[in-house]
Amino acid sequence: MGPERPRLRALGVVEEELLGRGWRGAFFGSFMVVLTELAYVFIDYQVFRGALLMPILRALHVLWALGVLGVLLARRHRLTPALIHASFAAVVLPFLPLFAAAEYSMTGSGLIWIPMTGHRLVMLAIGVLAPTGLWLGGGLIASFALEAVVLWYVLGLGSHPGVRSPWEPWGTLIYGGVALAMLAYRVRSHSIELKLREVRAEAAALERLARLFLAVRDATNTPLQTLELSIALLRRRNPETEPTTAAMERAVERLRSLAQRLGSVDPLLVWREGDESFDADAMLRHLEEDLARELERRRH
Repeated sequence: MGPERPRLRALGVVEEELLGRGWRGAFFGSFMVVLTELAYVFIDYQVFRGALLMPILRALHVLWALGVLGVLLARRHRLTPALIHASFAAVVLPFLPLFAAAEYSMTGSGLIWIPMTGHRLVMLAIGVLAPTGLWLGGGLIASFALEAVVLWYVLGLGSHPGVRSPWEPWGTLIYGGVALAMLAYRVRSHSIELKLREVRAEAAALERLARLFLAVRDATNTPLQTLELSIALLRRRNPETEPTTAAMERAVERLRSLAQRLGSVDPLLVWREGDESFDADAMLRHLEEDLARELERRRH
């Protein structure tokens, strides 16, 4: 065994994980929209007794969500926060006119129903799946809560004979508050986790840097010893070269001092089993290989 190979991209893991989580939330949210809206195409067809307006609107939303899914898949390896946020908002916002049309259609259907069910479900889904950021998720939750209140009073649902929800619109507002609390908790937890990851990545990078310093120090010991012996031999055999040997000796002393200063990083090292057979050349070779791979990755 030997020292751990340096990994240059340790500090980039945090940013990649952040983008990966955002992508998974947007992708899974879009996928759930496709599944639920497909189901509601048939449900609305039955509820509204064959009327095609709501099923057609649901089908169009399915096609739109499939397009968003295609964009997310195509750009999976070229992610940006703007793309993730825009994709999530693009698949959620069409619910606003859909829900308004559905509630309006129900008022003339002669059926008994519980209004704002879709608003409550979507707000909770946003609290669970929205990319971690209060601005996007909080804005979407507020939009659905506001629409629910507006629809309640504009459509006169409080006095409609088919409505069986005496606790509305306050119940929907409570759902919005719960969804916002869930989102805030996720954002806070994610922030703490990212800070912990950053600290761990920095600590790992410092340890690898310390091992690199140790490798350089150990790699210079033998050449310095050779130079010191050669200078001593040159001084003994050729006393007339004293000015030259003195200058060489001062240069070697500066190198020796630098090597000793590199040893100040020893407290940063965590020694593991097998590190006693430390191979400085192997460590430097591994570093060169990782540098070459990193440069190749950035070119592509």
